Amino acid sequence: MKRIIAALLTVSCLSGCAGIPAGGWVTAQDNGERTEAFDEPYVRVVPTRPQDGWSAEELVRGYLVAMANFDNDRESLRAYLAEGETWRPEGRPKVTVLDDPEFSEPTLLPPVTEEGDEATVQLYGTRLGQISSSGQYEALNEPNHEVTFALRRVTPERWRIVGHPDELVLYRSDVDRVFRTTNLYHFAPDRQSLVPDSVFLPLLNRPDLPSQLVESLLSKTVPWLGGAVVSSFPQGTHLLGRVRLDEDVATVNLSEEAASGNVDHMSAQLLWTLGQLTEIRAMRLQIDGRTRRTSDGLDVQEKKRWEELGPDAPGRITGGSPYLLSADGRLALLQGSEAAVVPALRGRTFRDAAVALNGQQFAGVSGQALFVGDLSGGQIRQVLGPEKGATLLRPSWDRAGNLWIVQNKGRSSTLWLLRPGQAKAVKLPPLAELRPGQQIKALRVARDGVRVAALIGDGTQTEIQIGRIAPDDSSDDTYSLGFHSINAELGSLVDLAWRDADTLAVLGTVGASTSILPYEVPISGGSIRAIGGSFEGTPVSITAAPGEEILLGIAPGKESQASSTCLQSFNEDPRFSTWDCNINGFSPVYPG
Repeated sequence: MKRIIAALLTVSCLSGCAGIPAGGWVTAQDNGERTEAFDEPYVRVVPTRPQDGWSAEELVRGYLVAMANFDNDRESLRAYLAEGETWRPEGRPKVTVLDDPEFSEPTLLPPVTEEGDEATVQLYGTRLGQISSSGQYEALNEPNHEVTFALRRVTPERWRIVGHPDELVLYRSDVDRVFRTTNLYHFAPDRQSLVPDSVFLPLLNRPDLPSQLVESLLSKTVPWLGGAVVSSFPQGTHLLGRVRLDEDVATVNLSEEAASGNVDHMSAQLLWTLGQLTEIRAMRLQIDGRTRRTSDGLDVQEKKRWEELGPDAPGRITGGSPYLLSADGRLALLQGSEAAVVPALRGRTFRDAAVALNGQQFAGVSGQALFVGDLSGGQIRQVLGPEKGATLLRPSWDRAGNLWIVQNKGRSSTLWLLRPGQAKAVKLPPLAELRPGQQIKALRVARDGVRVAALIGDGTQTEIQIGRIAPDDSSDDTYSLGFHSINAELGSLVDLAWRDADTLAVLGTVGASTSILPYEVPISGGSIRAIGGSFEGTPVSITAAPGEEILLGIAPGKESQASSTCLQSFNEDPRFSTWDCNINGFSPVYPG
């Protein structure tokens, strides 16, 4: 490049600098220690205003740098536009993310040359994904994406942009530098659990970050979870002034509209959102300058006060022990590396099973029929009969006791739902999110009861997708799941499970490797992380739970004609954990 078009104001990037996996997303490179993304070094780029004598390509190059600057209402960006051209997107702009190494430099398109008064400059390469106006990232991995800019010569020495994309166009390194991931916490419809909405926020000014988080939580922008979650803040509620910090106590002063809201619920949403920052231990809630107490009389409250509302809700999930199927298909409780068949089910065999979060009920797939019963005994009933040519996947229980069932036939998937007290599963309307030929390969409901993780494929490619259970007002049996892809780095995907509220455990391959291995995959779309060392055999299933060891189901191989289960040994850094694969049985499951 002929001229310097930006200045960098920063400390040097150390090992905590962020990086993007190819086809994945921006996050901090992990050195084995978990740190808050907002505490990583921040590189601020101050773009140069357009200079006389710049070529059309140089002008576009400078414009791309200016797009990554969020200061002064984007004054530097508008300096690149021709008079009369505007760039004022409503709310937070969408962002298209380009892959640095695979994207071309701005190129002047023939047959136009700089001899005329108009020019077209194009970038060509891989689009990794996009960030929505509400902050969600969707992995796209489009290798032949084009971005085009139209320019006009306004003076003999000056080019300006007259045609440009409506969204921000940023290279992955710019997004990595400018944006940070965070959770905004909303309530599930029953207000019994908080649900994290993982979003990307531009890091403008670190001291202003607490205020930025609160304003984002109160924003009118409809979150991706909209329709599946509720907010405790009355309409029109906004932040008065800034969030004040007195040592490690944050004071949040909300407008008078908040007076009609539930103080406990508003406090829980605020503290779970602000509690992600290392400098905040506790919070004081004010409304129009007056401190409000919680229902138990606290004027200064800590996050632990609302732990029971957390998305993983350990206190409300009574069934925590894993299960598996014995070599002959009987459901067994796994304790350590020893499995004991459930006494009430000694006479029953299954090829797959799921245990409810309350630890009392189970669902078992036998042949192509689904049975449900109580683990302590009693009647076992068939809730979904076999259908010729159809295959049932392992079902998934949600927090309310609903059982979600996927039935595949040909190249299509049908979703069934069994509600508590129902005798038979109900067939749900076709999912609008599935394109023709797409099929669900695995589906797991999160412990918050709102979000869903799935493997969805079309015969040539399978993706990790996240959805949310949003009921349709027109029918009790109609749902919008709103799936979107979160990571395109893993291939040959086999199975997945919820590791915790923010992370999936996924079986797949990386790059040119053909070895199927377990990986931690952040639902934000962040960099994946390998789980554990090597083991014998090919894993075909995976199960996980917050704070518990991961379990793998291993297919029969050359060394052994029987299926087995591998148990992860505990290690603070899961990359270095080992596996005990001497457990007899297959298809291990934690409740859920």
